[in-house]
Amino acid sequence: MNDLEFDKSREFFLSHKKIFSKFEIDLENLYSTYPNRSKIKVLLDYWIFNILLLKKIYGSKGLVDFCNSDINNPQRFSFLYEIDNSNKIYEIKFKKNNSKYFYALKFFHKKIFIPGAHLDNLFKKFLNLISLKFILSIPPKVDEEIANGLKQILNNIFKDKFDNSEINVILKKIPQVFISSKVTVPYNRINVSGSSASFLEYEGFENIFLLNSNLYIEGIQHGGGYDIFKVDYFADYEKNLCDKFFGWGFSDNNIKQTKFKRISKKTKNNIRRVLWIEDSKVPLFYFYSMPCHHLQSINSDSKKYIHKELNLNQTEYTSMFHPSSNSNLYKNFRKNSFNIPSGGQSEKNFYANDILIFDNSGSTLIHFAIESQMIFFNIISRSDYKNFSESQKEFFLILRKYNFGIFNDEDNKLSNSITKIKLNSNYRLPKELIDFYERNFK
Repeated sequence: MNDLEFDKSREFFLSHKKIFSKFEIDLENLYSTYPNRSKIKVLLDYWIFNILLLKKIYGSKGLVDFCNSDINNPQRFSFLYEIDNSNKIYEIKFKKNNSKYFYALKFFHKKIFIPGAHLDNLFKKFLNLISLKFILSIPPKVDEEIANGLKQILNNIFKDKFDNSEINVILKKIPQVFISSKVTVPYNRINVSGSSASFLEYEGFENIFLLNSNLYIEGIQHGGGYDIFKVDYFADYEKNLCDKFFGWGFSDNNIKQTKFKRISKKTKNNIRRVLWIEDSKVPLFYFYSMPCHHLQSINSDSKKYIHKELNLNQTEYTSMFHPSSNSNLYKNFRKNSFNIPSGGQSEKNFYANDILIFDNSGSTLIHFAIESQMIFFNIISRSDYKNFSESQKEFFLILRKYNFGIFNDEDNKLSNSITKIKLNSNYRLPKELIDFYERNFK
């Protein structure tokens, strides 16, 4: 993807925002009695953006196929439609609870934990289970006045983008949160903690915004890649749902990740294994919502560089997958020199003295490597660096200082760096790098 294509994604997004902004007052009036109307509008903004993307990328047939499917999240639909990755479709399906749970539990929730919350004790874990039952049992009831008002607004937004038959199927697909009455609970304010991306799935968690309580959303990063690139529309939508957002090291506000625990066990005879962590294949849909991530994901030059460097010294290595292995960009480069079983959670097969190689700066497993102070290399293009956020640039430059951050046009650099480390059985990470970890990620 070149700069011209990158500009296309920006133009598409800004065009959508310009049109949506014309109806801000109408939407404010429509949801004027809803305490969480600002969050409902963010959700609607994102949903409309996604609907426009479906038509742009997959044409009328793809749009109609989505609207006639039982999948509610356009982004998830794109995996199935473009890649046929059903795991991406069903992994977020939650069983809806009978509304009787709602009426029984609504008196117990001033604090709610959604998926991605930091659950560091048994009480929080219990409260999380109760929270999920509570949220997924919220009983939306269509408000005809709201529904008709929204359909009129959507007709005005879509009239120049879709024909009448397309608009009709879109209007039948509107998530209930946008057309339902408020739901009464006995609290004026409820605090919510966890991954705000849960709301952007349109699988039921978003109905919490129908409550007649003011929701204070404390969003928490739930995977890698947040705030490492200058442009990330998906993350922006997620943050706009939050009253405060906490990242794992690159955001304005940060907390220590709790997804991974530190490991110390080493391989037999202290042999250093080289493990290449593949990036997953992502649909074109991601180009428009996460253009910089997509650019890095499809960069074949970084993958060719790593393969060439590993072959220079006949380095034995194993290809690892996280979270899945479906990218054809690695097809001719895969090896399994260490006979490591594939599938499941890759990190369960790691040892503390392994050497990891990433061509994806947003890999969640980078945080695993940081937590366990493992040696890892990040191979990027110079365009990737240009698109990095300032905090990610700072991180890459300190990695680069010790030859762990490498551009994909630097011949012999990766191979030489790996060889030096493997020849030094007592090699330890530089103190400056460990101190950087402690300041930024712990």
